[in-house]
Amino acid sequence: MDLIRSAIKRLQTRIEGSGSEEGVVRIDIDSDRIVCQYEKGACLKAAYGGRSSEFVTMDPLTATTRIGFMFGAKLEQSRQRAAACAILNVVAGFFCISRVLKSCPPEFHRECLGALRCEIGDAPVYPVGMMAAAKEKFSHLVTDPHAAEIILVVGDGLIHPEIGDLIEKYREEKRILFLSPSTVGVSALLGCEHWCPFGKI
Repeated sequence: MDLIRSAIKRLQTRIEGSGSEEGVVRIDIDSDRIVCQYEKGACLKAAYGGRSSEFVTMDPLTATTRIGFMFGAKLEQSRQRAAACAILNVVAGFFCISRVLKSCPPEFHRECLGALRCEIGDAPVYPVGMMAAAKEKFSHLVTDPHAAEIILVVGDGLIHPEIGDLIEKYREEKRILFLSPSTVGVSALLGCEHWCPFGKI
């Protein structure tokens, strides 16, 4: 199972016949943006229809493309997958499928982390795509997803094709929580639980 391609298929079904697939999306690197505290990397800013959104990745790019480029695409490269997530984020926001487009200001970081720690409690956590940040913020980390009660997913973990199989394997027995604005498009389209209480529209 490929989460990104599954989300793209859901989006394609929702906007089919609207002409939106011809809509142009611009992706730029916002080097001045302070990204979500749970992520590491460069901020991709995707703009469409007067809206803009974020996706954080270690493999940034700039591009001008159409929404329909994703439909049926294999998305074999990490940059292609990051671009697809950025497009999903901004288009989901434009069509009001999701309500979070941008990360919160740094002054909310402490409150957000405290709230997330309360949400998680003492449950063992398996982080996907956030090891560097997770070690600094969580004390109940495990290196084996089988030993976890909660699986946390951020953007750079989302672009790995094998994450879909991991989610599919554990979705009935573990809580899977998607964090940050980077994951909002995919999680909203697929009906997954998303955490970003202070994110901005």
